Amino acid sequence: MDTINIVDVVAAIIERQGKILLAQRDEQSDLAGYWEFPGGKIEAGEAPERALCRELNEEMGLTDLQIAEHVATSTISQPARVLSLQAWRVVGFEGEIQLRCHSRFAWVSPQEASDYLLAPADVPLLDAYLQRSLKKG
Repeated sequence: MDTINIVDVVAAIIERQGKILLAQRDEQSDLAGYWEFPGGKIEAGEAPERALCRELNEEMGLTDLQIAEHVATSTISQPARVLSLQAWRVVGFEGEIQLRCHSRFAWVSPQEASDYLLAPADVPLLDAYLQRSLKKG
């Protein structure tokens, strides 16, 4: 019987002045050219919030994340694995964005994010974020 490889991943929906951050995957990445909420794999035994801080520091040079709450989890089945992607709302950070794993970034309104070619696992996270925003608004 085959064992299913589940990969736990975190993503940050970073808010600033009514906009959210999207980053475009570079040419060396899976899904090159797709836009995503930045983040990465959770290491064994690592808390999701800790993984988010580590990944955003490694990928973008950001520190001192102010993590507000978990937004949603998206699960995507791929041929060799299952991705379980947790999105966390981030309301502040220190540092200037550096493009270490991405080719571009953009601050967009949550509604405009739907116009970008989002990685498939990120689409349900944006939907959940938009639903949450509507309930608050």
